[in-house]
Amino acid sequence: MRILMLIALLAGLAAMIRRGVAAPPGRAERRAWLPDAMRALGVGGDPLRITAVLTSELARGVDAAHVAWWRREEDGSYRSELGRVAGADAAALDRWVADGAPWQRATPPAEGAVVEPARLLADTGATLVVPLVLDARPHGILALGPRRDGRLYGAADVAAVDALGRHLALVAERVQAAALLDESRRMLQQATRLSTVGTLAAELAHEIRNPLVAVQTFLQILPERLDDPEVTVDLRGVALTELQRVARLLNELLGMARASVATFAATDLEAVVEEVVRFLQVSARKKDVGLERHGDRLPTGAADASRLKQALVNLVLNAIQASPTGTTVVVTTVNGVDAGRPFVEITVRDEGPGIPEDQRDAVFHPFFTTKDSGTGLGLPVTRQIVADHGGTIGIEGAPGEGARFVVRLPLAAPASERRDQAA
Repeated sequence: MRILMLIALLAGLAAMIRRGVAAPPGRAERRAWLPDAMRALGVGGDPLRITAVLTSELARGVDAAHVAWWRREEDGSYRSELGRVAGADAAALDRWVADGAPWQRATPPAEGAVVEPARLLADTGATLVVPLVLDARPHGILALGPRRDGRLYGAADVAAVDALGRHLALVAERVQAAALLDESRRMLQQATRLSTVGTLAAELAHEIRNPLVAVQTFLQILPERLDDPEVTVDLRGVALTELQRVARLLNELLGMARASVATFAATDLEAVVEEVVRFLQVSARKKDVGLERHGDRLPTGAADASRLKQALVNLVLNAIQASPTGTTVVVTTVNGVDAGRPFVEITVRDEGPGIPEDQRDAVFHPFFTTKDSGTGLGLPVTRQIVADHGGTIGIEGAPGEGARFVVRLPLAAPASERRDQAA
């Protein structure tokens, strides 16, 4: 009888192998989950992706029914998709994370324990809680629900989850550092934008005053010449046109001052370049410098119109400021195709002293400037905006023969933006 049962078992295994059905995972395979989980976490990403990785890997590795990653925020609170812990309870968790060890609900609290996690996480169904600490600083907690088979987590499981928690603390610090870097970059761009707006506002004051004089003249003579068509029709039309011009200039100035989140959409690139050239004619005339536009008419492409306009304003304004009186700044546009991918190229050329070879990298570093009143932020921000669009920027021209800043932009959205839109 035993022989027959053994034969039947072997026959069943042979049939499974023929059908390509894998046998249940063994201990060696279960032990392999931890390195795999650490590699998956090492890719990083936003909190939602990291939580998804944790849920998947801990379900595979220790059979956890559900997982919650409680992240410690800058304000000292703990937050996850289940809610938020703040105030005195968050402070208590801080002490436990700094001093505690992994805790399991069925385990009585250690003598002198700082806080029992179950008291604070009672409503979340947490069964195993692991502190996330790095360099004695709390970074959060990892809370696992019960095992799906109903058993307690074994000592090996707890040790593996604790090791994963230490790795998660490193990942959390990296994610936080990346968020702070993004915020710093946003603030740098806003500071540059406001600096440029301040420069343009002073130059626009004269441009705005002249139209207002025309409006003032119209209003002064209107009561005396109400029956004169030259005043009520012709001069009124001039006054309205001048007011519209002032309104347009102010709207463009305010548009530059507003902080914006990068938003890629189908953008009329021709309109962007034309608006920049028209807007900066005031600055060029004030310095007795010509400003011309030449080249191809640009098509529609994926871009953040506001930020791209800021980058071009930085380049053209720099060119005007570097140009001697009586010279001309030229903005040239070209349509092209490289390896089957369409692109546009925008060149800003001045007739100033040029940029020496040994400074062409340095000018893109924050706070590097050759101007007495410069901030050294315009070109670094411009390069970042161009890079965010998936493009490149370079400097050409021999010293003493002017500088040419060449921006090349793909017409398609950058890969990172396409992934975000797909998500």
